[in-house]
Amino acid sequence: MKIVVYQILWFIRRVRRKLTGYQITFEKKYVGKEVLGLQEANDIIAQWISEGRSFAAGRLGGTELNAVWRSDLPQSQEQRDRVLNQMKNYSGFFPQDPALLKDFATLMKRSCAQIDMLAVWYNTMEDYVIDCYGKSCQLTDLTALEPWYVEKPWTSALKGKRVLVIHPFVDTIRRQYEKRGYLFENGYTLPEFKALYTVKAVQTIAGAEDDRFENWFEALDWMFEEAMKTDFEVAIIGCGAYGFPLAARLKEAGRSAVHMGGAVQLLFGIKGKRWDTHPVIGRLYNEYWVRPGEDERPAGAEGVEGGCYW
Repeated sequence: MKIVVYQILWFIRRVRRKLTGYQITFEKKYVGKEVLGLQEANDIIAQWISEGRSFAAGRLGGTELNAVWRSDLPQSQEQRDRVLNQMKNYSGFFPQDPALLKDFATLMKRSCAQIDMLAVWYNTMEDYVIDCYGKSCQLTDLTALEPWYVEKPWTSALKGKRVLVIHPFVDTIRRQYEKRGYLFENGYTLPEFKALYTVKAVQTIAGAEDDRFENWFEALDWMFEEAMKTDFEVAIIGCGAYGFPLAARLKEAGRSAVHMGGAVQLLFGIKGKRWDTHPVIGRLYNEYWVRPGEDERPAGAEGVEGGCYW
């Protein structure tokens, strides 16, 4: 089985990492594909936006990735419960139903086929998932989706575009967008859009609940339907495990989407504990950057990597 081969390869890499003390990554080739440089990937995404092409760019979250590749293996009840708990706490998946988790893995596999640009971070068995389910996508490094790492970011192509942001912090995002000229030292990381639309993402991480929906899939459907009510040209998405399949679904509907994940808030000058001491991002902070509003903080926020987004 292919999955067994990849498991053996990952075991070897872990051993090498322990012996050498270095993270083993692939800078030029990964799963037999070229890994595009940061600027090259940004140029391509910017070109897609300028051309009005329907596309999806994104990244695979760690817990979602874990759920996907493990679904291809026989699992004990203990293993399934562990994955379900991780998906609930870190990805907002609900309810904790093994049958629904299987449906989630199937959806993610199908979504991989829609992704045009995948930002990789060399996580465990990521290469296996790409090899099996994302054969047509181009690859780049994870930081390529974040515009502060290059001289000419893909976000500069958003100037004059109708942009939709799907994120839990949309109230703060709208306020911060009005201060866009003060958030960064340049005027092109966050340019002026023709229009800014927002959809407040469903927030179900850390055990938070939303009584409007019976399950995670209903919440995903709602966000997709709300997005399609607007005439946006490009969607920027950061909403946990919902983001990747949502970007894929929007592309299927003929739209364009970039699933940035947690970094979306940074684009609008919103601080988070995760980045306070970051050597690059921490230096972007200035007096115009803010924390998310208290009403945007779920009760169990500290259970999400120590409240990393707040």
